[in-house]
Amino acid sequence: MPDLYHAKVRCLLMRRAAFLFIAATGCAAPKGPAKFSATVESYHEGARIAVVGDMQRTAPTLEFWREQNDGERRQVVEAIAEAKPSLLMVTGDNVFNGGSHAQWESFDELTAPLRKAEVPVATAFGNHEYWVGLQRAEAHVFPRFALNAGRHWFTIPFGPLRLVVLDSNESELTPVQWSSQATWFAGTLEMFDHDDGVRGVVVLFHHPPFTNSSVTGDEIDVQEAFVPPFKRAHKTIAMLNGHVHSYERYMRDGKTYVVSGGGGGPRARLKIGDGRRHKDDQCSEPALRDFHFALYTVNKEGVSTEVRGLPKGGTVWRVLDRFDLQWPALTHVISANARGRLVH
Repeated sequence: MPDLYHAKVRCLLMRRAAFLFIAATGCAAPKGPAKFSATVESYHEGARIAVVGDMQRTAPTLEFWREQNDGERRQVVEAIAEAKPSLLMVTGDNVFNGGSHAQWESFDELTAPLRKAEVPVATAFGNHEYWVGLQRAEAHVFPRFALNAGRHWFTIPFGPLRLVVLDSNESELTPVQWSSQATWFAGTLEMFDHDDGVRGVVVLFHHPPFTNSSVTGDEIDVQEAFVPPFKRAHKTIAMLNGHVHSYERYMRDGKTYVVSGGGGGPRARLKIGDGRRHKDDQCSEPALRDFHFALYTVNKEGVSTEVRGLPKGGTVWRVLDRFDLQWPALTHVISANARGRLVH
């Protein structure tokens, strides 16, 4: 409870600082949004999906107690563009304040290398996208991210893999929206379990169910709404989140949970030693971890993952983590197209 209380106090202080910053800098006439490509190249074995999260700048009013990482953020974006993935997925928090025209214009300038490389990009909604409300969030997000197609939860097919994007901002959605999303999610996973063409499912959204962050805590809403159907489904292999400006990886009940919020936001220290909430972190890095992005390579056996890290003030990338996500074993799952016949 103390962690949750302090996190809410920090959030209120940050929002107040953001409004002051926008009032001082948001008077210039806004430019039109710069659009990412929505064309995902045809799948081929060895195709790669990049994942990054939390690319927001630190507001100048907060720099006295949180780091600013403009150079590292730019290097993250340039490295992703240079890798030329078939698709980039963002786990949210693209800007500090989702209602600021000026900050979205800065984001457009930052991400120009991705558009030049014609990398298609989709995003989940982070809490920072919502800071001036849902309408302003959608007004900035949807014109830029055409792959979202005006949706907060949706799927993207990628060969034998299916990507499921959710909106984990329970406090920003109405109870009806939150319930409808949960019903859609459970139904979608069940549908994929019965689809012969689907070998694995990766789920992406902003708030992680489990984290050792010293700044925020576990997300109970996510644990209750999203984790149970994810665990029940046969073909789900990974849950990817941001929000925590660090890197973590957990293995639970044969499924992988990754926290990947290293896109350039002020880094968050993780609890270590006896202070950890969860002792199953698969990454042995120290409490303050590198900026990073991940490359997920789809192949016959599953998805091979390499997480590339960049130290604060550094220019040389290194491998922060490597792991494999195996396709679930084909078992006796009734195909929706088989009219009751056991096909596996």
